[in-house]
Amino acid sequence: MFRKYSCSVFLFALFAVALSEVTVAEEPIRVEMETPKGWRTETLSLPTGFAKDMKLTGFEEVRFAPGMFRPDAEDFFTYCFVFCLPDQASPNPKVLTEELLKYYRGLAVAVTRRSGIDVKSASFTLKITPVKDSKTKSRAVMTWIEPFVTRKPQTLNLEIESVLDNSVKGCLLKIAVSPKPRDGNVWKPMRKLLKGAKVVVTSTP
Repeated sequence: MFRKYSCSVFLFALFAVALSEVTVAEEPIRVEMETPKGWRTETLSLPTGFAKDMKLTGFEEVRFAPGMFRPDAEDFFTYCFVFCLPDQASPNPKVLTEELLKYYRGLAVAVTRRSGIDVKSASFTLKITPVKDSKTKSRAVMTWIEPFVTRKPQTLNLEIESVLDNSVKGCLLKIAVSPKPRDGNVWKPMRKLLKGAKVVVTSTP
């Protein structure tokens, strides 16, 4: 137990180092999202320090499952996040594909270079497929190199929902991520978290 816990702490620290150039803007708005017991949180600005070429601007609210960095855990690399994008329309599939690839390629490079590893991020792929009979939901499959623990090829499933929000005159991108099939139990808590996520305006912008 102690070794697993220590490893988890180390990897969250490594994640924090990867975000070391990120400044979390003190905005008059925030995304309110439940944090279940054992889950961890992170809030960062967009574009991130590891993907400065992203065109999406705003901030990101993240929830990490307890087994996020444990390869033997059922919820390994399972997490969900919300991109809050004030004054921006919902990105179309082409733009969203480009932006998410910038995000994950930048993250992988930022993490692996600290170990002297040259990850071939250009080989990462992402394919987004709209959900039938839905104007706001889509699914995606991404192939990449998991940079934190295994440093091996990994296929991630994503569930994406784009919601217009008048309080920020923009949109929320709600995204759940896991290598597990979409009918697995790990998806249930993420869907619940994202369904309840909402913008809270603390003062007038």
